[in-house]
Amino acid sequence: MGNTLTTTSPTGLDLIEAIGRHLAEPEWVYAYRKEAWSRFTQTPTPSRTHEHWRRTDISHLVLEEIVPAIPAEHRPLPEWLQPMIRSGTRRVGGTLAFVDGTLVYEHLTDSLRKKGVVFTSWSQAVQQYPDHILRAIEGVDYDPADEKFTAMARAYATGGTVLIVPRGVEVTLPLQAFFAAEEAQAVFPHTLVILEEDARVTLLDGMLSPDLSERTFGSGVADLILGEGAKLTYVLFQQWGQGMEYFHHQRAVLGRDSHLTTITVALGASLSKATIESVLCSPGAVSDMLGVVFGDGNQHFDHHTVQLHTVGNTTSDLLFKVALDEQAYSAYSGLIRIEPGAQKANAYQRNENLVLSSKAHAETLPNLEIEANDVRCTHGATVAPVDMEQMFYLMSRGMAPRDAKRLIVEGFLQPVLDRIPAKSLREMVGAKVDAKIARGRF
Repeated sequence: MGNTLTTTSPTGLDLIEAIGRHLAEPEWVYAYRKEAWSRFTQTPTPSRTHEHWRRTDISHLVLEEIVPAIPAEHRPLPEWLQPMIRSGTRRVGGTLAFVDGTLVYEHLTDSLRKKGVVFTSWSQAVQQYPDHILRAIEGVDYDPADEKFTAMARAYATGGTVLIVPRGVEVTLPLQAFFAAEEAQAVFPHTLVILEEDARVTLLDGMLSPDLSERTFGSGVADLILGEGAKLTYVLFQQWGQGMEYFHHQRAVLGRDSHLTTITVALGASLSKATIESVLCSPGAVSDMLGVVFGDGNQHFDHHTVQLHTVGNTTSDLLFKVALDEQAYSAYSGLIRIEPGAQKANAYQRNENLVLSSKAHAETLPNLEIEANDVRCTHGATVAPVDMEQMFYLMSRGMAPRDAKRLIVEGFLQPVLDRIPAKSLREMVGAKVDAKIARGRF
């Protein structure tokens, strides 16, 4: 594996045009990609002198030379992905799966189709629902600190999920989408969720791969748009294999009296950096932001969360739990921002880090920016090793040290996993977390 991730393949507008032709995209999509590419080329690659990027070194990346694979006409569902797809099939309302940007599996129950639920690939959605897509992407406004990566992801997006739930429709069974990397040098998943007024749904967005023989790049975006009274539970499940360097930006815009629960589960990748934003821009909006990270080996995680209250009478709550073993590293930075006039906003933020090895390292930087004088706004953070009293208690009852530490880690992470509402998804995610904990060399 080289120290620099590059390719000699052609890049830029020619490639974007080739992707558009291959996918038979409408002209407006090509214009959208071109505009994103223009922003990408005009934006400098972030360096460690920028606070947002100070803890993650990307100097080895030559972003201008990275290209996505053009989706294939047909590709079989890989054997290693089949258990994820088929376990719990009877307990989900629909499943999508992509490999290297190619749609390889698609299912949605007839009852949901009859209710008008759209759950399909990005390339199919831009053909069939252009008005929905245009309205959604025109309102997206990302943090400039991530502009380079989000513009790149939008210019090169191949594969990705679009979910539209019509007004008043409640999807009782969860939906799941998997975006996998296998042979591509770079992947660019794009998720768009649009909930109309009083719509309700749970979506698991899985990003995964086996361990990769070559260094692989990924840049993804997720746009979550909640209408008035809508309720969304969004689970971002990241289990990329070794070799993946993945950058993710998720932005949710909450309408009046809507309720968003996001659960970020990060287990994989050699390097993973994610920004997770909730924009509470209408009264009565509620955002619960939860996170579970478990790192080992030389894994590097960098998470940045934003709870942005632009109006008053809004509520946000955050709990981010991180466990690190061996030489793993985690940086967490969180921002609660209360804008002028957002009176009666209520916000809380807490990051807890459990360090299992003397060589593991965790950093935590919670921040508040408050420009209103009638709010409730607090935060907290901890970094600590395993509690020796807990270890002594468990070992005094006959438990081996390794099993005792494993039980403590499971108990530390479980409160977040318990908040995944759909039993099938909770069991699947919980099993993956348990499997990784069980492999730990405590």
